[in-house]
Amino acid sequence: MFSVELECSGCGWRTLCGQAEIVRRLRALRLFRRASDPPEEIVREVLRSHGSQLTCDVCGKTGLAVRLDAADGDAEWEQVVVCEICRQPIPDERLEFNPKATRCAQCQDATDRGQTFAEPEYCPKCGSLLELRVSRGGGLTRYKMWCTGNPPCRL
Repeated sequence: MFSVELECSGCGWRTLCGQAEIVRRLRALRLFRRASDPPEEIVREVLRSHGSQLTCDVCGKTGLAVRLDAADGDAEWEQVVVCEICRQPIPDERLEFNPKATRCAQCQDATDRGQTFAEPEYCPKCGSLLELRVSRGGGLTRYKMWCTGNPPCRL
């Protein structure tokens, strides 16, 4: 993944975009059509050759200044550690006490008391929780996993 800084010379508007946002903007110019997740090298090349066609979100002026990998060296990004059971971020205080912690304090306490957890399943497309539901149709009762995202994905 890479980051791109776009800047308008007309109004001074600036934004920092990731690869998905750049692909969305290039799709609006009809430069990407079929590939849902094009390779990074192709996105960079198309951006170099057609980046001058991007328009400002504020004033609508064409010809934004494009700086590739603008934020890579500017700041250090903090890596968030997520609990393996409840999928919530583990507080920094717990990580200072135990840097190798993989569970939050509540889940670790429940595990130590002998409680078991049903591992939730997540949608492979959007990452939302999956829910077990009865599928429609006659005959035998069938169960199917459904995405709880908004809008739900088709599995």
